[in-house]
Amino acid sequence: VLTLLSDRYRRHCLACLDGLPVPVTLEGLTDQVAGREFQQPPDKVSMIKRTQIATALHHTHLPKLEEAGIIVYDTDEGKVTEITVEPPLTGFLDKIRRHEG
Repeated sequence: VLTLLSDRYRRHCLACLDGLPVPVTLEGLTDQVAGREFQQPPDKVSMIKRTQIATALHHTHLPKLEEAGIIVYDTDEGKVTEITVEPPLTGFLDKIRRHEG
C-alpha cells in the first residue's frame, strides 16, 4: 500500500476515484487529477500539463493500480470500469484527503 501511495499522481487518482460512479474516462480522471495537482479548476490547467498527466496515468499509474487489484482499466476505451477501495487503503486515503486536500 505504501509503495502504491508513494507517487502523488496515484494518490490523486485514488482520492478522485474513491466514491465516483464507474466508468470514469481517462479524460475525466485527468481533469480531476490536474485540479488536485495544481489546486485550481481543471480548465485553468494548461492543455500541455493535462496531456502530460493523461500520458503518465495511461502508461504508468493506472496500470499499476490495476496490477494491485484496485481498479480495472480498459486501455482500449480509456476508462476505469471498476474500483475497489478496501482497508487498509481507505484509512490511508482519508489521511491523504485531510493532508493534501
